[in-house]
Amino acid sequence: MTKSKEEKAYLLRKFVLTLLFLLPTFSLTLQADPKATRIDFYYGIAQGNYLIGDLEGAARGVSQILKLNPNHTPALTLNARILMDQNQPELALESAERAIAIEPENPEHQILKTLVLGNLDCREEAIRVAREVIRSTPEQSKNHRVASKVLGLFLMAEDDLDEAAKTFSQSYLNNPEAAQGNLALAGEAYLRKAQQALAQNDFKTALEAIDQALKLLDQNPDTTNFQQRSQLNLFRARILTQSGRVDEAIHTLQKIANQRPEELEALVTLASLYASTKKWELLEDILPLIPARSGLQDIALYLEGRIALANERVGTARKAFESALRLLPDGKSKLRSSLEFYLGVCLLEINRIEEGDSKIMQSLDNEFNPETAEEMILASRTLLRDQQPQRAITYLEAVTLNQITDSIQAWNLLGRAHLANNSTALALSAFNQSLNIQPQQSDTLALRSLLLRKLGDLSGATVDLRNALDLDPGNPALTYSLGLIYLQIGKIDEAHRSICASAKKLPTDPGLNLLRALLAYNTESYQESQTALYAYFKLVPEQANESAFYLEYILNARVNSNRALEMLQKRVEASEVSPFLANYLEYIRGTLDQKAVLDRAGRAEDPETARQQLCEIAYWLAQYASVHHRIEKAKDFLNLAIQIGLPDYTEYQFAQWQLR
Repeated sequence: MTKSKEEKAYLLRKFVLTLLFLLPTFSLTLQADPKATRIDFYYGIAQGNYLIGDLEGAARGVSQILKLNPNHTPALTLNARILMDQNQPELALESAERAIAIEPENPEHQILKTLVLGNLDCREEAIRVAREVIRSTPEQSKNHRVASKVLGLFLMAEDDLDEAAKTFSQSYLNNPEAAQGNLALAGEAYLRKAQQALAQNDFKTALEAIDQALKLLDQNPDTTNFQQRSQLNLFRARILTQSGRVDEAIHTLQKIANQRPEELEALVTLASLYASTKKWELLEDILPLIPARSGLQDIALYLEGRIALANERVGTARKAFESALRLLPDGKSKLRSSLEFYLGVCLLEINRIEEGDSKIMQSLDNEFNPETAEEMILASRTLLRDQQPQRAITYLEAVTLNQITDSIQAWNLLGRAHLANNSTALALSAFNQSLNIQPQQSDTLALRSLLLRKLGDLSGATVDLRNALDLDPGNPALTYSLGLIYLQIGKIDEAHRSICASAKKLPTDPGLNLLRALLAYNTESYQESQTALYAYFKLVPEQANESAFYLEYILNARVNSNRALEMLQKRVEASEVSPFLANYLEYIRGTLDQKAVLDRAGRAEDPETARQQLCEIAYWLAQYASVHHRIEKAKDFLNLAIQIGLPDYTEYQFAQWQLR
């Protein structure tokens, strides 16, 4: 992650004051002549004012000195520091360069220049000057050490973290006793490198950086580094966990917990990993250590709830989660969102679906981040029920494509999510993956058949539905889907049998009753058609589908055409029907001719609608002709319905069937 210019500048300013004081202060030298004595007097006052933060007083003193002696290098360097603190780096650079011109061999002036260049955001030049000081000064000298620290800090600001760490480390190796701080800075450079790599999911680089930092600490086995070593190992465990190497992370945390039992973060993280990997016995072993610690009762209750839920003690788990939530302060937190999530899981377990989904959605909106495959699947189910397929896809792809687990559930849900997101090809691919793992899944076979039908592979869709019915015989949803496919390919007899089977299982479904009535009519099962149509009108007394009105007229006309006409007249007068049904009535009464009926049916906002209307009216005109024994006329109308319509239209398939 690249830092902004302001962040980099802040990083440098953070160290400037400290580094300035690393430079030697110039001692007062008593000199014989009065002018020199006055200069020393003014310099002492200026330096004292600078040290107590009186920059204006210090600047006045320096001004007096430079009037008396423009080449007084201590005053020039102090002036540069004052100007930097007054945010005037350009003038500070002029003062530092004057000191260098007078004493070109003095490395302290060059180091001061590097700090001023850093404030001017001229870090490339500052790095060059710092490197020159390092090359020209003895390795054991204070100037070499200070220049190394300055160089390392500039390299860190430039995100050249490897080079910064090497610089700090080398300075420490040159003089371990005097450059102890540089070892810590080298570790900080590697730690920052690891953090940046982790943010980019570059786990390999992140682990290498942490290992480099740990290796640095091994160079100094001082006990004061023990805590820093533990923190680095804790961060290493975090990286291992995120990269999926959970067992290694657990091993690392176990070592920390054994060596530093007071390390709360390691203990709690270890407990969380035991929970996520379902190592419930190990979790129970360390759980007593947690509530004894101040302020950790809520975490202990959360872990107790997880153990209870794993052992199917849903009531106990729910009570623990609710108790933990009451202990938490108001506001968002990672623990709160985790508690909300698992409280939602408990509610789902006792079939309180709406409440459970609400809690899980609340946790996800409060930034709960599902980490295990099980959590991702549970979250995805809720998201799909909440009609948020895209969010579900994110989790499910993490489970499936990253191969967290080879789960038929995950692939099945991913297919459903893509289906809800209108991504047909991706949905089909996910269902195929699920069925490759376990072929005998009736629900997944049914969903794949739906997609195959949508893609025009009616043969494949039929095979899937038959296989699904072998696994779940008599399922009305499956027989209904199979009936629709049979209808679409013109197998009206088989469609009739399948839809009839579904309608018997779901007698109160109006759509099934109407479709059964239409199929029974076309297979010449007129009594069954009449019964199914009667059931339909009973279920839908108002705003019935107009196909029902057409069918009712034809069935009645087979017995009594006058009575059928009267009933159709009443239907048109009593219902809000389309003008096409009214036109059909006028045609039967002889007040509207065939051409007018067809012309009016062909008027629509778009060609597709017009085609559907024409196909439908042509089919029903054929039924009228047939019931009045005008066979050739009926054939003409049926041919017209086929010529105009498409295979997806029900009337097209009925017309094809009747012509056979």
